[in-house]
Amino acid sequence: MNAVIPFPQAESVPLREILFPSDLSPASELAFEYARLLARRFRARLTLFHAIPAGPGLSVPEPVRRAERAARERLEGWVEDLGCRHCVIVEPTESVHRAVVGYVRGTTPDLVVMATHGREGLSQLFLGSVTETVIRRGWCPVLGVREPQHGVALPFRRILVPTDLSSESRGSFALGGTLARAFEADVLGLHVARVEAGSLAGVTAAVEAALPTEAALQAFLQPEFRGVPVFARTELGSPWEQILRVARLEKADLILLTTHGHDSIGDRLLGSHAERILREAPCPVLVV
Repeated sequence: MNAVIPFPQAESVPLREILFPSDLSPASELAFEYARLLARRFRARLTLFHAIPAGPGLSVPEPVRRAERAARERLEGWVEDLGCRHCVIVEPTESVHRAVVGYVRGTTPDLVVMATHGREGLSQLFLGSVTETVIRRGWCPVLGVREPQHGVALPFRRILVPTDLSSESRGSFALGGTLARAFEADVLGLHVARVEAGSLAGVTAAVEAALPTEAALQAFLQPEFRGVPVFARTELGSPWEQILRVARLEKADLILLTTHGHDSIGDRLLGSHAERILREAPCPVLVV
């Protein structure tokens, strides 16, 4: 793979408001490190949001009030030395799901950062109704954080960008380029030609010849990733399997996915491929 000669800087996507919903789990603590990093780097306002399950009614039981105070104290400890604008919100609610989704919908931050791996609380919901609802509605980009298999790598150094070369798949490129330039990361563009399981042995030379060249893939990525070392790779097979395999092989620090229209995984919004990538990715996934 050959790096593209850097072009003049492309326009950056502003990140002014970052929302971090937390369930206070260990997975959420890891995700907070990413939220902290991004807030500091982009001088964004960081809002920490925690929802506490409470019964119906106007009155809040004392045990819930104690849990609310404890949660607020813990989150304020996290942001004590944050070094940028921040806000801590702790909200008793009948439904954690509705509280998180409602807050995202009502505030439409520039980015939501959340844990996508955990044993309890929101970490379970984030890979279910909460994440699905936020991503399906397209209110804002979502960074799903899990610990990279090759170890935590902050800031990002290698970003994997799958694309089917459609115009719709460019939807995440501008934000991806902003992150790549901010952290001086390499970008690895990946195009996977879908081949049904068990049929690889019968792939003809014509199918292989139809794959884009690395130069064509680099050129497709270049407008939004100017000023960034861009590499290219093409593969045959199942898109989600190849994306995960390449992410592990290349030790990617971030996978960038587009989910509107024909997305970069060749599936529509949060289809089986996207869900599998979110659940099985060896590193954080940014869904735009």
